[in-house]
Amino acid sequence: MNIFDRPTIKELLDAIIDSLDEEINSENFSNDKTLKFKIIFNVLGIVKREIKLSKKISEKLIERGSNLIKEKNFSIKKISEKISNNEIHSEDQTLINFLYDLTEEKIKVDNPKYLEK
Repeated sequence: MNIFDRPTIKELLDAIIDSLDEEINSENFSNDKTLKFKIIFNVLGIVKREIKLSKKISEKLIERGSNLIKEKNFSIKKISEKISNNEIHSEDQTLINFLYDLTEEKIKVDNPKYLEK
């Protein structure tokens, strides 16, 4: 259940993104503003993807991270400390797989086109 009325966050972001895209691609838009607006456009896309994906990604990786460090309360800081203290070795394939998946999930939010290459 969502206690907020429409428009939803997603609908608001979509409206902003669509308006910016239309403005950027219009013939009346000056070239000196194009880069600034494309940056804004990209940031809004990141925000939209993070809203959409963050809960699922966090749940998945927190569970895997907790298993990796063998503690219930996982954090990136804890995994870093365990690596620094040689409690987890950098050659550990489970660690490598976790870090690879963490990186891939972050890229899905930051720049999903990069994974298409």
